[in-house]
Amino acid sequence: MNGSRILSGSRLLVREIMNCLQLLTQAPGEELVLTNEPAAFFKKYARGRCAVFTGRKSVEASGTWDEFSTAVPQSERFSGIEPEPCVETVERMTAFLDAGNYDTVFAIGGGSVLDAAKAAFLVHQTKIPLQELFGVNMYSQKFPGKDLARIIAVPTTSGTGSEATQYSNIVDHNAGVKKLIAEAQCVPLAGCVVPRYTNSMPRDVTLATGCDALAHLLEGFLNVRADSNHPEGNTWALAGIRLVKEFLPGALVNDPCAREKMAIAAALGGMTIRFKSTGLPHLCSFSWFGRIAHGIAAIMLLPESWRYYLGNPAVAERTMLLSEIFPGHTPEAVIDSFRAFLTELGVPEKLKEFPDLSPELMERTACSAGENKMKLELAPRPVPVEESRFILQNILLKSYGE
Repeated sequence: MNGSRILSGSRLLVREIMNCLQLLTQAPGEELVLTNEPAAFFKKYARGRCAVFTGRKSVEASGTWDEFSTAVPQSERFSGIEPEPCVETVERMTAFLDAGNYDTVFAIGGGSVLDAAKAAFLVHQTKIPLQELFGVNMYSQKFPGKDLARIIAVPTTSGTGSEATQYSNIVDHNAGVKKLIAEAQCVPLAGCVVPRYTNSMPRDVTLATGCDALAHLLEGFLNVRADSNHPEGNTWALAGIRLVKEFLPGALVNDPCAREKMAIAAALGGMTIRFKSTGLPHLCSFSWFGRIAHGIAAIMLLPESWRYYLGNPAVAERTMLLSEIFPGHTPEAVIDSFRAFLTELGVPEKLKEFPDLSPELMERTACSAGENKMKLELAPRPVPVEESRFILQNILLKSYGE
């Protein structure tokens, strides 16, 4: 972990964090840096003409833009990328890249900025229409072995872990859904995690992004059927879960030490889901954009999804490995302890507390999510397609409070 500075915490936990981040930096062609002095990183990767994608105001509020533009004065900026970026935004970003003949692309902001930049850079380089890139490795399958240039990611929130993943989530308003690109060539060339850039996040964003990180970590850890995808995946997840449990409460009151730990946890979450995909909570909440913060939706669906997973004995056994973090003598008790932790953070008990959610939406979600056969089959406890509507309705309506 280059340029890192870990503040308080047990020696065991610090050692786990150091080892986990170092393992990712050893991956060929990729680097993940944790630092509070990023100027050297910016200069290292600023090769030739630089395009920079940012959000609306957070890069100014955090001081990120002043630091970046001082270190890389020759850059050209595309700003105003919205939360939950849409197809039209990605198309404008692609046109910006097409017109500029840039050598390097930086993305500075939350997960939405990073995701949109991945998609735009992919379209720009491949000249493949965006709609044809949604899915799993749609470019890599057509052109195996043909590597592309990749973005340089600088996250300013602690949630998505997009700095370490192959994922890009884009809203298609015409279809009324959020769509996913999962493309190996979208893993950033390098990511620079600067914990103090997250200090300007308001409490609600800190909570939502922290819950997103926790959902990634837990969903990945519980995904027992993906254990063989990477030998260190569960190590990353467990270290990150411990960090969130200990430090998210402090981050909510803007403790700088806690902010730093949450930045690490989010990166660990990204590392985890890069190899161990998320499950039913993300599947079911995927297209609730505009109605509820994504991280809150995913974490609120996790308890009932987890209870369904317990039908797989391997998940029940894996659950008990979390009993030191979420105390309980049985798997059900561990889940109850986890839900109590969410309550302490201020996460509502039931989805019905959000006015834009309804039982009818839960019913529609059960139907639409049930069409994703691959995701159903990859769940820690697979969901039979013919039973998917009933099973998902049960999870969703219990989470809603019906």
